[in-house]
Amino acid sequence: MLDKPTRQYKYNKSSQGPIVLKKVKGNKLIVEAYDGITVSELASKMEVDTDSIIEALLDIEKQNQLSSENRELEISLIAQVLAYFKMKLRKVDMPRSVKYGEDKSDDLDAYPQPPPDPKDCKRRSPVVTIMGHVDHGKTTLLDALRHSQIVESEFGGITQHIGAFSVKLPNADARITFLDTPGHAAFASMRQRGANATDIVVLVVAADDGVKEQTIESIRYAKNAQVPILVAVNKCDKPTANPEIAKRGLLEHDVVVEEYGGEVMAVNVSALKKTNLTALQEAIVTQAELMNLKGTWQGASEGLIIESKATLGKGKQSTLLVQRGTVRRGSVLVAGASYCKVRSLNDEHGRNVPEAGPSTPVEVTGWRGELPSAGEYVIQVENENRAQQVVAYRESKLKELKAEEELGAISEQRAAQRQEYQQLVRMKLAAGVRRKGRFTTEVRRVSEHTVNTDPKVALLLKGDVDGSVEAIMEVIDTYKSDRCRLEVVDFGVGPPTEVDIANAAEFGAIIYCFNLPVPGAIKKLADEKKVTIIHFNIIYRLIEHLKGALTAQLPAVKAERRLGDGTVLKEFLISDRERKKQPVAGCAVEAGVFNRKARVRFSRGGTIYYDGEMESMKHEKEVVLTADAGVEIGIAIEDKSVRFEDGDTVECYELFDEVQAIDWAPRGF
Repeated sequence: MLDKPTRQYKYNKSSQGPIVLKKVKGNKLIVEAYDGITVSELASKMEVDTDSIIEALLDIEKQNQLSSENRELEISLIAQVLAYFKMKLRKVDMPRSVKYGEDKSDDLDAYPQPPPDPKDCKRRSPVVTIMGHVDHGKTTLLDALRHSQIVESEFGGITQHIGAFSVKLPNADARITFLDTPGHAAFASMRQRGANATDIVVLVVAADDGVKEQTIESIRYAKNAQVPILVAVNKCDKPTANPEIAKRGLLEHDVVVEEYGGEVMAVNVSALKKTNLTALQEAIVTQAELMNLKGTWQGASEGLIIESKATLGKGKQSTLLVQRGTVRRGSVLVAGASYCKVRSLNDEHGRNVPEAGPSTPVEVTGWRGELPSAGEYVIQVENENRAQQVVAYRESKLKELKAEEELGAISEQRAAQRQEYQQLVRMKLAAGVRRKGRFTTEVRRVSEHTVNTDPKVALLLKGDVDGSVEAIMEVIDTYKSDRCRLEVVDFGVGPPTEVDIANAAEFGAIIYCFNLPVPGAIKKLADEKKVTIIHFNIIYRLIEHLKGALTAQLPAVKAERRLGDGTVLKEFLISDRERKKQPVAGCAVEAGVFNRKARVRFSRGGTIYYDGEMESMKHEKEVVLTADAGVEIGIAIEDKSVRFEDGDTVECYELFDEVQAIDWAPRGF
């Protein structure tokens, strides 16, 4: 089974709605505070379809016909919905406020500001997320839009991070900020995060491939986030392209383009040939104008962490999408349990910029403490003292929540152990065993023996950015096999350290480095401690290697390879040297080959009466090692009590060691 360290709970603040945290480990939702939640919002938190929630409500409430995506649910009804999906709801009292302007002196946290005064707002650039199935040309489309060469630098031809950049459109006084989300199945959570940070979703569908699995996922994420969709039918330059089939395929998922009487704009493009891109840009600008997107450049800044990483020479960095205010060098920011005094601001090309306003993606350096996770909400505070106060407060609340959770887990574990113990005691008593001391000693010894002999693979994961580590861990979380234990010693962002090497040596773990360089001193230390460090740039190759390591721990099993079939024609009684009669089966080889060193299996009427080795095999009077089909042979076996009859069947086979394969097939690999 999978053993891994428990992650801390992450703060997920937004400017509106309830504060609902999904527990990292376990099938529960934890509600810190409640101020109303809609059906679509609950579906997003539970990671299920909105229609599934509506069906559950109709089943729970029977005759209620008021269920819709925008319906607000009471806390009691939420609990019933979760129970319907075999999930649990825990309400945790937290000294926090979710209503603007509420004064609470004992609450030292930082919160988003009230909505700005409309007179202080002006038009801002739209934030557009490119989504769709893997290999449908999303990154090639972005490459064409910004005239760069992203595709050539991607390992394995797939996007493995969320990229954020801003583009000024030619011949127009307009700018668009693009988020590129990975299409591979392993990056589902990153796609969902992209949808929740965007104004418009451009859904890329290949004209020669149509609607696929991740296309459907992207539609669901966009609907749950209540973000308008614009369709880009790509690869229209291919001879096999049929844009109409792709558009009709979207109808099954309630995405109706304008050609079929809907409101969704669709543009046929070729990212490779860079054709009709102007029409796509105009469609994006038109959609943005209809939405009348505005923001304020005044006051404290707020935003969203798109990606985080740690690099040598620069330290901890994060890609920040500014959503409010203006971030400048020296600004003090708080995100989750991390804070930052901005040391530098850089655009997607690495160029230094003096400031960044709404809808602007910018790389921020200067983070202290824990690296902020992708998806964290960023709030500007007055100074470093205030930032340290907020971080300390949040960490204390996280510890309290974690302690409470651990206490609950311990209580559940003790109850389960007590139940198991009582059941075993009853079994022993029924068998006449009454000495409890001896009984418990036996159980403990067997348990220890089982743990020590189980095949096991231990790993320690280090990645270049938080999103990559998260995606890989989500794949590893799907491991459920009982044939080999998988232990995650630790995981994190940044190159391996001396502590990582020591931990790996102690637990016998493999260190997987994803898209990371390893310092020379660390390599030398790893060699000294005989720790294996393996580098990967593509996630599915890392998973393939891990599956191979798990398979290598499984013992080989004996398997049969069928060599030949035959029929007993007659039994002969042959005198041996001691003049004792020995039964010999006169057989005709009908298919395949009989081998003297192989095994034979005799059966009569479907019942096997002998299965073992041959003593000898002859053709006429000559000893032979093999006999092909059409040859008659005599077979003698060691057990002289076995008698043969005409018409018995005989099978020749050999045993060999067959390597087992681990029973783990994560989705998308």
